Amino acid sequence: MSITPPDTSELKKAYNSVRLDPLESGDLRYVDCSLARGGEDSVGDLSLRIQNSTRPMAQLFSGHRGCGKSTELKRLVKDLENAGYLVVYFAADEDIDVGDLVYTDLLMAIIKRLERALAERGIEIDSKLAEGVAMWFADVVYGWQKEDEMVGTLKTEFELGVKAPAPLPILAKMLARITGQIKTGQKIREDVRLKLDPQVYQFIERINEFIQAALPKIKMKGYVDLVLVIDNLDRVVLRVLDEKTGRTTHDALFLEHAEQLKALDAFMVYTVPISMFYSLKATQLTGSFSYSILPMIKVQNKDGSPNEIGLGRLYDVAKRRMDLDKFYAEDALNSLAKYSGGMLRDFIRLLAYTIEMAQTRGGKLPIEHKLADQAFRRLVNEYGRMVPDEHFDLLARVAMNKRAPNDDKHQAMLYNLSVLEYMNGDRWCDVHPAVKELPEFKDACERARNEPNK
Repeated sequence: MSITPPDTSELKKAYNSVRLDPLESGDLRYVDCSLARGGEDSVGDLSLRIQNSTRPMAQLFSGHRGCGKSTELKRLVKDLENAGYLVVYFAADEDIDVGDLVYTDLLMAIIKRLERALAERGIEIDSKLAEGVAMWFADVVYGWQKEDEMVGTLKTEFELGVKAPAPLPILAKMLARITGQIKTGQKIREDVRLKLDPQVYQFIERINEFIQAALPKIKMKGYVDLVLVIDNLDRVVLRVLDEKTGRTTHDALFLEHAEQLKALDAFMVYTVPISMFYSLKATQLTGSFSYSILPMIKVQNKDGSPNEIGLGRLYDVAKRRMDLDKFYAEDALNSLAKYSGGMLRDFIRLLAYTIEMAQTRGGKLPIEHKLADQAFRRLVNEYGRMVPDEHFDLLARVAMNKRAPNDDKHQAMLYNLSVLEYMNGDRWCDVHPAVKELPEFKDACERARNEPNK
């Protein structure tokens, strides 16, 4: 006699509702978590500064990876579009390698995305100016002195390798060629950087020439002004470049080249890692840019008591995706919210893990506390693989004191998410709940209790 397998179609539907993709503005799954983040309207602050300013400005937007920045930036884009701005939004890692990124790579991605966005909106730049910008890149990067050489080479390459719905302008082909090589080829990436870096001021002049040529036509289309929003720069890998000085890849991009990032003639919003604000050089950053930080959702207060507002918001996040009465026992969902530390990405991941586990166990619903604990154990193991042994004693101090000193090691902890920042009037920090479950952390806490004055 054959056994009819249980119907898991509802679990499949629920599983697909907890994908980690950022939510577009207007998505019915969106939950306003500002009260649970300390009551700050970080996105509103960014938008207001742009709308109040009569001159281009560059701002930074920060927060932990996985706290919901991309979704909030989509709201910023919609808010500014509603106010009449032409907004060019893109995720940096779609065009450049954030594992090995320098400022000239970013500038290349910016002009490429700007050119594409204008073309998509039917905003045409004077062809002679665009060809002049393309010829500048041809000369500096490839040493092509003649326009015929540039046009012929690009025409051949794109006829062979790119299927476009319409012929691409010469500048679009040039920018696509350079950014493609920067992203995929290590040797040519270094060659391009070596050629662009000494010409950085001319490089920025070429970008600004393009922007200045575009602005009148942008305004003729009825837009107020131009805004570029660059997401996922907080994913730039944190590497120490100089052991003696502690100089990092983040310092090189956001501090040493702050002036270049601010020099473009448009409103700019760059995402940056929250760990930058715990650097010894943080005052250099805040002195160079206006900024807003998106705090973590509080699922517990500084004294360790549950934060009902934060727990309620995460409950709503899940409720917008599935029928909770059917899918989760109440204590199971409450535990998942606490286990996440208020990090949206981890909460969504825990929901997905429990749904996967329920599927492999025959699809039994509702999901009970036991499965929530097993999903959390999976998260604990993931964090355990990324926390260096030398961090545990410092993590124990963070848990006791609820603060993270401004130094390189604590900066690394904020970057790898073993330490989370919250707002409650004043900012405070705590160790991620998954890290607190690691034996090494518990041993470090025991040592800290035995050495209270250390």
